[in-house]
Amino acid sequence: MSKTETNQRLLNWLNNEKKKDDLQEKSYKNKIVEEIKGLKKEEMFQKPKKLSLWTKIKVMILGN
Repeated sequence: MSKTETNQRLLNWLNNEKKKDDLQEKSYKNKIVEEIKGLKKEEMFQKPKKLSLWTKIKVMILGN
């Protein structure tokens, strides 16, 4: 085999690997986007609970 044939095979292999990596990257990005779309606003940003008067007093006294 000549050196150019070997180099060409290696170049083709490298191009194929790049294509595979690009496809994996796209599928991973799509998966992440779908997971983010599936989240609800309430799950990401929880509203603070309103404490009752007695709970506030308990927190002030006990420090919890």
